[in-house]
Amino acid sequence: MDENEMTAVVTCWKKTFKTATDFDVWGQRVEAVDMYKRLSKELHQHANSYSRFSDSQRKLLQKIAFCIDSRQRLLLSEKPSQVAGVSLNDLQRLESILSNILCHHTSEFPLDISMAHMQMKQHMGFRQKFESQSEDDKQEQYVNGSLLPRPLPVAGMTLLTVWVEKIGLKDVAQYIDPFLTVSVKDAEGKDMTTSQDTPVASDKDDTCIQFNMDVYIQKALESLPPGYAVFFELKHYKPKKRAVSTRCWSFLEKDEIKEGPVVLELYKKPTDFHRRNISLFTVKPLYLHLRLKLFR
Repeated sequence: MDENEMTAVVTCWKKTFKTATDFDVWGQRVEAVDMYKRLSKELHQHANSYSRFSDSQRKLLQKIAFCIDSRQRLLLSEKPSQVAGVSLNDLQRLESILSNILCHHTSEFPLDISMAHMQMKQHMGFRQKFESQSEDDKQEQYVNGSLLPRPLPVAGMTLLTVWVEKIGLKDVAQYIDPFLTVSVKDAEGKDMTTSQDTPVASDKDDTCIQFNMDVYIQKALESLPPGYAVFFELKHYKPKKRAVSTRCWSFLEKDEIKEGPVVLELYKKPTDFHRRNISLFTVKPLYLHLRLKLFR
């Protein structure tokens, strides 16, 4: 991306930001959240890409995106007084930073987002996991999940990328901070790769939680043992228990791994990595929708 392209991208961000905050000012919550989601997705993508933004600029983008996500949470909450979200006035203070992001070369930030960050971290049940990490690392991992980059190709070996499109559910609205944990297990349930958490899904409709993101399986298929499977666990935050819970799960077996779309059945928890005690989650036609991409 050259300098003119970067300038055009930032100009687009500024316009979207202004439109979103205007909707917010006018009390049009649905429209504001929709625009915030669009902008947040863009900022996250560029903050984690190998673009020409410097490390300090990417950290600023991460923090701005975090504040936008926090504002969305506040707007969507049924009890906003209990959510440590970013206020509209504070969010508007970030417009000049976003507009001038190409001129920023420091990690200075005008807002104290520690309380909002702490609450979001608790919602995901990641307190212990993050104890030894820096604040920037904590924030980045919460917002973006723990997806790993595409591994380097190995001659003669096949890599699998799973495009997670959506998961169908009959009671979509009740799920707070839904995300998927993706893992690869052998026939005895032993981990073959590091498990990965997707970012929290931000888009929902009446019957589906939308993910629309790639998950890169970290080992070549030829290096995995016979009987392996890729598991997908839908998790969500339960306020009453103050914990993250698995709602349902699914899996992809070796003989199902072919280029193209795949639709998988959903099963009742707890997740059985041995695949010996499986019961359908629902009799309704609701599934996990994937698209598989194979690379050599």
